[in-house]
Amino acid sequence: MSFAKRNLKVLMMVVALLAMLACAPGASDFTGSYSLGTPSPSGQNVQINISLSLVNNTSSSIRNATITLHDPNAARVTYGELNGISLPANTQADVNGVFTVPQSLYEAWQTGSAPAISVAYTNTRGKQVRTFIEF
Repeated sequence: MSFAKRNLKVLMMVVALLAMLACAPGASDFTGSYSLGTPSPSGQNVQINISLSLVNNTSSSIRNATITLHDPNAARVTYGELNGISLPANTQADVNGVFTVPQSLYEAWQTGSAPAISVAYTNTRGKQVRTFIEF
């Protein structure tokens, strides 16, 4: 194998490795756990208290965040928000809220699906950010 071919092969391997690293998911900015309260049926819906224990894994404390519960199949469909939430940097915060969701969604949670919940806030550069919580 010639020197040029060997260098080209090494270069292609480096480019492939860098491409894989660029596509790899990073650690989530927000992680946590949740618990569901006792459901209160209302027709095709269920009213439920969701208790969240969130960790802000960023280096910046966040004030006035909005936590939103989304439909897992259509993120633009939401079932409620909690506004004015403070999430200190690298610290756990406990948040509770009552949401009304379709009975089928509640049943999915009972069988292992996690709620699709996002945190929206303004970062230190003044940019609006929305990221989903990793449960």
